[in-house]
Amino acid sequence: MTTRKTWSVEEKLRIVMEGLEPQANVSEICRRHGISGTAYYEWRDRALAGMKAGLTNKEGSAETALRQQNGRLKKLVADLSIANDVLQEHLEGNGGKNVGGSS
Repeated sequence: MTTRKTWSVEEKLRIVMEGLEPQANVSEICRRHGISGTAYYEWRDRALAGMKAGLTNKEGSAETALRQQNGRLKKLVADLSIANDVLQEHLEGNGGKNVGGSS
């Protein structure tokens, strides 16, 4: 029984990058590293998909979510500040008297 080699991410990336070089012979690279052509092309496709995802400004990214939450919180603070100002003006307009009419 033969044991299967487990490739690290760094090893897979190095092999994929080797295959992306100009004039690279993917069959030879696969033979030299003892992998199938199918494995190489799967690794390459996943690496390229990861690169694409990394370069795409995603709507659902953590940064976008934080920016949206920050915007909501700023609006909430502004709304509460306005409500506070209105209440303060109302209290000052009543001369400090109780709103219910009893002194």
